[in-house]
Amino acid sequence: MTANGAALGEPLVPLASGTDGLLASPPQSGGMMREIDQGQLLASIAATSHDCILSLDSEAKILWASPATEQVLGWRPDDLAGGELDLLFPRDGSELRTATIARLLAGEPVEPFVDAGVRRDGSSFKAQVTLGPVHGPADEIAGVIVILRDVTTQLHEQHELALALEMSRAHFDQATTAQAILDLRGRLESVNPAWCDLFGHGEGWFADCEIVDLVHPLDADNLLSRLGRLRAGEIDSISYDGLFRDAEGRDLRLRLDAALLREPGGRPYAIAASLGDPDDLDDLDGVDALQGLEGLDGAAAGDGASDRSASDPQEARGRRAEALGRRAWETAVVMDRRLQITYVAGALARMLRYRPDELLHSHGLDHVHPADAPTVSGMLGRLLAEPRSAEHAVLRIQDGEQRWRWMEVTATNCLDDPEINGIVANLRDVTERVRTEEALRLSEALHRAMVETAQEGIMATSPEGRVMFANETASVIVGRPVDEMYGADPRQLFGLPDADSDDEVATHEVVHLRPDGSERILEISLRPLNSRNGRLGSLVSIYDVTDARHAERALRRRALHDPLTSLPNRYLFLDRLETAAARQRRFEGRGTAVLFLDLDGFKQVNDGFGHAAGDAVLREVAARLLASVRGTDTVGRLGGDEFAVICEDTGSDEALVVAQRILDALHDPIRVGDHDHPIGLSIGVALAPPYDFDELVRRADEAMYRAKHVGGSRIAVAGQDDEGSAPTA
Repeated sequence: MTANGAALGEPLVPLASGTDGLLASPPQSGGMMREIDQGQLLASIAATSHDCILSLDSEAKILWASPATEQVLGWRPDDLAGGELDLLFPRDGSELRTATIARLLAGEPVEPFVDAGVRRDGSSFKAQVTLGPVHGPADEIAGVIVILRDVTTQLHEQHELALALEMSRAHFDQATTAQAILDLRGRLESVNPAWCDLFGHGEGWFADCEIVDLVHPLDADNLLSRLGRLRAGEIDSISYDGLFRDAEGRDLRLRLDAALLREPGGRPYAIAASLGDPDDLDDLDGVDALQGLEGLDGAAAGDGASDRSASDPQEARGRRAEALGRRAWETAVVMDRRLQITYVAGALARMLRYRPDELLHSHGLDHVHPADAPTVSGMLGRLLAEPRSAEHAVLRIQDGEQRWRWMEVTATNCLDDPEINGIVANLRDVTERVRTEEALRLSEALHRAMVETAQEGIMATSPEGRVMFANETASVIVGRPVDEMYGADPRQLFGLPDADSDDEVATHEVVHLRPDGSERILEISLRPLNSRNGRLGSLVSIYDVTDARHAERALRRRALHDPLTSLPNRYLFLDRLETAAARQRRFEGRGTAVLFLDLDGFKQVNDGFGHAAGDAVLREVAARLLASVRGTDTVGRLGGDEFAVICEDTGSDEALVVAQRILDALHDPIRVGDHDHPIGLSIGVALAPPYDFDELVRRADEAMYRAKHVGGSRIAVAGQDDEGSAPTA
């Protein structure tokens, strides 16, 4: 149940209109909800975003940029206004971007894409670009919202993950400490050779084994209790001294160190374990290895009338300053009809952090933002057309520190005033006012487009923690209608812990159960949502990371298994052969055989029926092989149509029995669709002894080719003299 008594599975009181999904009139939930300006809420959400948000007009000119632009791109928002979008990208690809924006303006949907971005300092980054339409009053598309997200680190991490997995696997396998990976139930998922050697079992033996199966019965309950606390997240690691049993039933006194492995969001996904002598305190790095980012007035000769009004320049300056002072124009600049600056009030120079002589004789437009130049030109035309007229505008003026500042400019035509003889522009700094009111001047449609274009789900909560806004993406991710989420508590909805403070900034990763029964892995980010009038509530960002987490897990599996058949790949097969060799040397077993298998007639399937049929055949072959071998044998796919089998603790006769069973298993054709495909096998067998383990695969491969050379679908055993040994049919 929610705090106001509504169950999460039941519809809550809707706060949105049926057409736009935005706040219309909040419900009276115990006085906790309060009415808030919709435009103010959306503006605050957009300003809080860490992504760069740009608004373009229908000509693809930048109208507005979000505050994050300065942090991410190095461009102040004011610097970008009036510019081209291509300023943020390399020249290559501009045609494609232009075409994409044109498609959006024409009403076509546009999917997000990754492009190279360029920061102000010239450095490049990978940007995810999301485009969305801005609708006008008549629902026409009047502009475009562009959201740029820097995904350089994300893409780099994906690449590094694959490399790290490969390197960590090599470290895992080469470690002299017995190490293993367990699932959260305590079942062994992967063991290294040292683990196999310690217990005297082949790697395959551990496939259906739980860690408790290796423990002395008297110690089992103790270990199960500790593992239960570890799996429940009560503790992050355990260290347990106890008795274990090897393949011969001998008791081994060992220390088990185990620790939770967690996803980047903190969610446990497995357990790393290592075993060692309890008296050896120096070898405790097994688990770490597995877990391992501030004048004066100035004047210049003006037009001729000023020069004639006084022969002393100092007297002329005094008359001009007095005339401006009578009009309360203390922060003024005087320009001639060509906008050449002839006088600068000291107060203005100080306000703009210039020395007066730095501004004298310069052109007024040199200090105006290029996007505001047309406004100045229009003002000048109207002023010159009507003496003693005045014009007002808010413009961006560059100060002595190269920063753009908003100025309220009142320009008056005083060219016919003998004391002034110029156009007077009196300036008042309104930068803070403009910045604080800018969000409210932006249209509601613009902010709606920003929020709805975002790829993540967005919720805004009241100070009491109740949802008062949610975008459509949040609805899709959570699996609930927007109206149903209004009034809900996100912490209850996603099972999040209570906040330590109102200003908490936190990220959680949770498994969310949708109403339809499906599960999604979500990354939930919470941070304060503030406005110029104080605290609005909290901003909740929701990212669906299910596919990313599944991809990470799939990468781990692909590092060791063939993706088509799910059999061990060549790397894992050879690793298991090395384990078998070590085990045989340690326990002096009878022998180890390698069966090298190559399909007969497979090329005809691929050439005649296509690769899809060929893949189906390979999958069926893998299934039949697994059904034909012993439980302790290892079946791997080495590539193409080549397979291999490791038979441990075997002699020549037993190896031939296994080989014959495999031949028999492929006696019946393999049916794919409406076609039966007869597939044979040529099998080469090599044993150790007499051969060394490092030549077993080669010897078996050579024997397989002899079997294929004499007709295929038979077995050949590698002998002391391969050329003289006959194949065994």
